[in-house]
Amino acid sequence: MAAVASVLCLLAPWVRSGHVDRSTIDLLSSASALQLWDGRQEFIALSAWYVLPVLAAASVLLAGWRRIRFSAGFALPIGPLMVAAWAAVLWSPFALRWGAWLGMVLGLTTSFFATLLLIQGRNRAESDT
Repeated sequence: MAAVASVLCLLAPWVRSGHVDRSTIDLLSSASALQLWDGRQEFIALSAWYVLPVLAAASVLLAGWRRIRFSAGFALPIGPLMVAAWAAVLWSPFALRWGAWLGMVLGLTTSFFATLLLIQGRNRAESDT
C-alpha cells in the first residue's frame, strides 16, 4: 500500500510557485512548455513519472496473486525514483510543499519493506534447501 500512496503523492502539492501550489504534473508540463531541459532530460523525467504508477500497480497486482518476491521486486525501485524526484525539486528555486516530503518518505518506506521481503524470501529459500 505504501507503493500506491507514494505514487499518489505525485498528484499532491510539491512546490509553491508564487501563491500557487504545484504538483509534479504541473512541474513537468511547465518545464516542457518553457523548454527548460533538452530532449534527453525531458525523456528521463517523463519516463520516470510514468514508470512509477506502473511499478506500484504491478506490485499490488502481484501481491494479490501472492507472488510476494516479485511484488517486492517491482516495489523496490519506487524509493530511489521518489528520492530522485524529491532531490530534483529540492534543487529547484521553489519552496518544497508537503507532497514532496510525504512522497519521498513513502517511497523510502516502500523500498525498505520491499528489501525486507526480498531478504525474508531469500532466507526462506535457503532454509528450504
